[in-house]
Amino acid sequence: MYRVAVCEDETLIRREQETVSRAVLEKLDIEYHLSAFESGAALWGAFSRGERYDLFLLDIVMDETDGMELARRIRRRDKDAAIVFITSNPDYALKGYDVNALHYLMKPLDAGALERLIGSDVQSRFHPQFLTVRSGTQSLRIPVRDILYLENTGRRVVIALRDGLAEYAGKLSELLAHLPGDKILRVHVGYAVNMRHIRELTRTEAVAVNGKRIPVSRAYSKAAQEAFLKQMWE
Repeated sequence: MYRVAVCEDETLIRREQETVSRAVLEKLDIEYHLSAFESGAALWGAFSRGERYDLFLLDIVMDETDGMELARRIRRRDKDAAIVFITSNPDYALKGYDVNALHYLMKPLDAGALERLIGSDVQSRFHPQFLTVRSGTQSLRIPVRDILYLENTGRRVVIALRDGLAEYAGKLSELLAHLPGDKILRVHVGYAVNMRHIRELTRTEAVAVNGKRIPVSRAYSKAAQEAFLKQMWE
């Protein structure tokens, strides 16, 4: 169960954020519980009574509460929860580093941006480091770190590994739902890659360490570039 807390003191905005959040969670097919709070005090009261959340969506500026201070208090008790600030002023974004915020989003809340954040958070924190698939008559337990790329070949997905190939009888999207989105990234309707095993990347092509040239479509190019640069510094 993925537990989400939305905290916003303006009623109409809070309802909008709650609606967007529920739509995103349902689209991602995530089992969830969402609580909406009209003030930082109400959220802190629930948190102090033992309620725990995996994701906090916090307004930075509220009439009676400093969202940043609320985040600091939460972080002192919970080192793992994801905190996302929602603000109308981009100048507040840099302050998020004080509490190891996952990200910040601008008002009005963008469903696409929230979907990417939640998808990545769920996959990176809650999905296992192994992928178990049925390949022919065998059940394979594949370390995620060994995956080079995945290629959709019609009714099957070829999983290219550092030491060979495996096949999955199903859709690429089904496999991606069980893989960490911060490591395995879709770059084309028919391909996903493990960025740690990509040696070259352009706007239109990725080259894996085994020499395989993989097309990168325009829709995924920006996210691929960002992920490639990020893994270079890890």
